[in-house]
Amino acid sequence: MTNVDAASDNGELGPVATRVIYEDDEVRIWDQVIGPHETLAPHRHDHDYFLVDVKGDGGVLQVEYMPGNARTEREPHPYTVARGNHHFIEKGAVERAINTSDKSVRLILVELLKDNR
Repeated sequence: MTNVDAASDNGELGPVATRVIYEDDEVRIWDQVIGPHETLAPHRHDHDYFLVDVKGDGGVLQVEYMPGNARTEREPHPYTVARGNHHFIEKGAVERAINTSDKSVRLILVELLKDNR
């Protein structure tokens, strides 16, 4: 099952990305592909993570926060994909992402499973 365009009519949350490509006790690495005008279903980030843009330069994801969001961000915002960009993002977000562009985007998400802070 993928998390793209999965309906969430019953309020259930989906996985944070398309598929797990590696996992051990410390990290879980996800491959995330969102096609043109597809929506990544609502999901919760229970772990801090790194996000790396791999494909889709200039593609735009509209990030929308959902009920249960524990982060300070509240307003929807665009995220422009640029190959090689990388970000550290703290856990707590409940969100969905909509690819508003005409190109597929691919991101790699590395969840940090152990809280070493």
